[in-house]
Amino acid sequence: MRSGAPRRWRLAGCAAAVALAAASWGAGSLPTLHTRVLWPGLAWQAPTGGSPLLATVSVAAMAVLVLAWWRLRDAAVTARWWQQTSLAWFVPLVASAPLYSRDLYSYAAQGALWHAGLSPYEHGVRDLASDWRGSTAPTWLDSPAPYGPVWLLLARGAAAASGGNLVVALGLLRVVAVLGVVVLVVAVPWLARRLGVVDPSRATWLAVAVPLVGAHLVSGAHNDALMVAGVLGGLVLALRRRFALACVVLSLAAMVKVTAVVVVPFVALLWAADHAASSRGASVRWRDLVRAGSLCLVATALPTMALGLSTGLGFGWLNPAATSGRNEQWTSLPTALGMAVGAIGHVLGTDGWRDPGIAVMRGLGLGVLLVVLVLLWLTTARWAGDPARVVRAAGLALLAVVVLAPAFLGWYYLWVLPVLAVCVDPDRHRRTVTWIAVAAAVLCFAQLPDGYSLGLTTTAVGVPLAVVATGLLVRAGWRWARRTDWRALALREERHADAGT
Repeated sequence: MRSGAPRRWRLAGCAAAVALAAASWGAGSLPTLHTRVLWPGLAWQAPTGGSPLLATVSVAAMAVLVLAWWRLRDAAVTARWWQQTSLAWFVPLVASAPLYSRDLYSYAAQGALWHAGLSPYEHGVRDLASDWRGSTAPTWLDSPAPYGPVWLLLARGAAAASGGNLVVALGLLRVVAVLGVVVLVVAVPWLARRLGVVDPSRATWLAVAVPLVGAHLVSGAHNDALMVAGVLGGLVLALRRRFALACVVLSLAAMVKVTAVVVVPFVALLWAADHAASSRGASVRWRDLVRAGSLCLVATALPTMALGLSTGLGFGWLNPAATSGRNEQWTSLPTALGMAVGAIGHVLGTDGWRDPGIAVMRGLGLGVLLVVLVLLWLTTARWAGDPARVVRAAGLALLAVVVLAPAFLGWYYLWVLPVLAVCVDPDRHRRTVTWIAVAAAVLCFAQLPDGYSLGLTTTAVGVPLAVVATGLLVRAGWRWARRTDWRALALREERHADAGT
């Protein structure tokens, strides 16, 4: 790449971000809901709300931003250059209307619901006696909040501090999301340097400057920003040998979204390896794993219990599938397979297979997920002394959650992307890194600017693709199982170690 090209593409991305932020005020998720989906077009104003022309501008601006990001993938620049570029690209989006989702409105409304004395786990936003109710997506009007007490405390605080002004509440919640992005910006290059597998510049390009971050964590202001910040913060602390504090941070992250708890067992591996190295200088034994696991459990459970009891909210948020039934899109593999069952039933003249098929496949997906997580942990235990392997396994565990969860939306990919970006070697696994980046680019277009998910209108194409993807994943899993030396798990290795002494 010529020496002046990085600067030109950086400026192109800045211009695209400014255009995207400006167009959001006619094409994004405004307080008044559109009565129909706002599709891109050439009309300045649609009778059902919003501007099709500005929706077109938004799509074009995002395309330019993604192109600028992609063209700079091999630029000879530093991680600091990418941090500065991310700042230049994403700061305009702080002033945008929410893009690609209406979740920010539901966050504010759920906080106001609790501020009004109603539990968000027992009441939907429909029970809120406020104009804010009218800005909430229909999905959340009758659904309980799926978030933990840390997030609901923040949402309640924003609602209370807003003085009843919805715009102020949204702004305060966006500040929280931006703070989560700041942690992302700092933690990714630090982790890349510490693990020593990926160049920090490359990791920052992939996980920080990716337009998916600006679209969903800055403009959309999803609470996933805070959860991801907690996951990365927990990993940083664990690699600095502050394991108990790492578990506390991961517990707080899980009390935003429960997904973060998946990382805790891998912190236990790092803790066990540290104890084994400091006490014997030998490989990890089962007693090390049990000790570290018990300490992690205590350090994670105590804050969870304390907040669950002190807030009076309890622990209903711990059910990961509590509200997924209202989000049926083929982008979730189990849901797509359930839809395929329904399609087969339709061909056979029976139209009642779809809902039971989705329910069964989602349950099967959660069962497979549990097995995958256990196997990932067991096969990583013998390599607990290699932090890069452990972090990579944590990233794969998060990826398994994304793939097998009952619902998937584009910003869920950001649970995985930063963790894999710091530990997947682009030289040894160039094709894998390319596919990770391609997926991030494609997901920038998975929702229309006003928040409508294209997964709802592409079922006829998406379900067959999901079935094929499932077959490929099963084949890859089978090959991995055949390559794995199941006799060399941690217990076996302990016996060899004992025999050698």
